[in-house]
Amino acid sequence: MPRSPPSPSASPPFSADPAPCPAKLKRSAGKVKAPSKKRARLTVGEDETTQVTLLEEKHRLPLADADVFYIPEFIGDEQTAQKWHDELLKLPNWYQPTLKLYGKEITQSRKIAAFATDPELTVKYSGQEVRMSYEYPPLLRKIQEDVQEKLGVKFNHCILNLYEDGNVIASLSLGAPRTFIMTHDSPPSSAKPSKSKSKSSSPSAPASPPPSLLYAHRFTLAAGSLVVMQGTTQQKWKHQIPKEAKVKGSRISLTFRQLVF
Repeated sequence: MPRSPPSPSASPPFSADPAPCPAKLKRSAGKVKAPSKKRARLTVGEDETTQVTLLEEKHRLPLADADVFYIPEFIGDEQTAQKWHDELLKLPNWYQPTLKLYGKEITQSRKIAAFATDPELTVKYSGQEVRMSYEYPPLLRKIQEDVQEKLGVKFNHCILNLYEDGNVIASLSLGAPRTFIMTHDSPPSSAKPSKSKSKSSSPSAPASPPPSLLYAHRFTLAAGSLVVMQGTTQQKWKHQIPKEAKVKGSRISLTFRQLVF
């Protein structure tokens, strides 16, 4: 089956700003050129990836045009989540990426570390190639295998983001709890954001009649929690983690993806 060309609206997994930084695309005669054999596309069709089907419906968020699950106690206990956070923080792979914005190179304040299972896989965001490592540290490999087993999905890429003071994406949070904001690209004028202050409670299964679907959602990512986004979520929704002065501890997010050449 032929693969769809990359979408200019695709959002990269890391960005120092709330606004997404779209990948730079080459155009010829008004058409987007297909990426090279060894470069992964940021946007893939649902038929090119394995969708998550093992999660219980009670973890699904009631969002319009989205397929999102939130599992607050995915790891099980905060001590394990903190231990993993502290060990990953010591990895030598962390670096501050540079992005091109309005013709200027900007060094992000946030550090990242990127890994891939295929030594030929490369990823480019905003004109800059990601510094990829192809040898997984033992802990990261264990975490990825655990996530794959529980979701029934194989991932070939993981990007770690360090927050200091169409395809399936699974993001695991380690360390300090942080606010997570999701907003629909085209919400109705009457839509209002929901707020969830709970760090451990999970969304209830849809009642009868089902609740109104949300076009904006704000909730807390607990230590050891997992967010899974798939389907049209990345095309219809934006997400961000705002800076919070009151948060003293650091947080590491592990984002697992199915990248397609």
